[in-house]
Amino acid sequence: MNAATGQSGAALATTTPTTAAAGEWEDLVAEVAARVGSTREARWIVEHVIADVRTGGRPTSPRVAAMEMADRRATGEPLQYVFGTWPFRSLELAVDRRVLIPRPETEQVVEIALAELARIAEARSVNDRPLICVDLGTGSGAIALALASEGAPAGRPIEVWATDASADALDVARSNRDTLAATDPVAAGRVTFVEGSWFDALPDRLARRVDLIVSNPPYVAEEEYDDLDPVVRDWEPRRALIAPRGRNGVAGMADVEAVVAGSPTWLAQSGVLVVELAPAQAYGAIDAARRAGLSRVETAYDLAGRLRMLVAER
Repeated sequence: MNAATGQSGAALATTTPTTAAAGEWEDLVAEVAARVGSTREARWIVEHVIADVRTGGRPTSPRVAAMEMADRRATGEPLQYVFGTWPFRSLELAVDRRVLIPRPETEQVVEIALAELARIAEARSVNDRPLICVDLGTGSGAIALALASEGAPAGRPIEVWATDASADALDVARSNRDTLAATDPVAAGRVTFVEGSWFDALPDRLARRVDLIVSNPPYVAEEEYDDLDPVVRDWEPRRALIAPRGRNGVAGMADVEAVVAGSPTWLAQSGVLVVELAPAQAYGAIDAARRAGLSRVETAYDLAGRLRMLVAER
């Protein structure tokens, strides 16, 4: 699991910084860096706080707010949770300990999924039914909301259903949908969140009608958990990270297999499944897809050149 990095920022002064203001900014960065042990993270913290102050999000002084964040980061809390939001593609998502932190690998999963959805739409009559997408294990709602905001090709109607067994995670996802609704109510209105395990949460009427299933299920093996980076292990929800061994003994594979095995019941003819997985699970996932009767079974790489996705068609 790789933590996302990078954060856009703002200058300390609300106008072009004077020499004095620039010096004040650097002094605050240095003070935060002494607390968190990283000048880069200190700059992100100060920039984030100043952006909040500018928009009226923080009623306190930049220094007090920055040092409060620095204290939290110094305990090991992920920077994403300290900020309370993190970018995912075109979205700014609320995140906290109830959900996984959105990561670049999952952004690439969405990229592949959108390409498949566009291909499906191209083969359909314009007057055909809406395109139906499902996000299994939605967490913060990242995949579902990205599909809803980016996945309506040429004005085609689209429905996005997103499931999660965690009521807490769905509270975060619905909050993110509300945020999206403030700027893009049409996209937000495309998304329905439902509570339940994987496919169990879906209404029966969607059987054999889903065009695209996307999932980032738990895929870390039990035996790998203690060796995870503490910023992941000690803060992110364990249930969203860890999965038992799969059918053939592949570590962390059980949830990936459950998603793959259940997909033919829900996919429409020529519907596509896209699943994020660990690189070591790619060939086990291919076997699972073939056992499920899926065709055009492929894998795709993440931006680091690692096998990261299963792509299969019904």
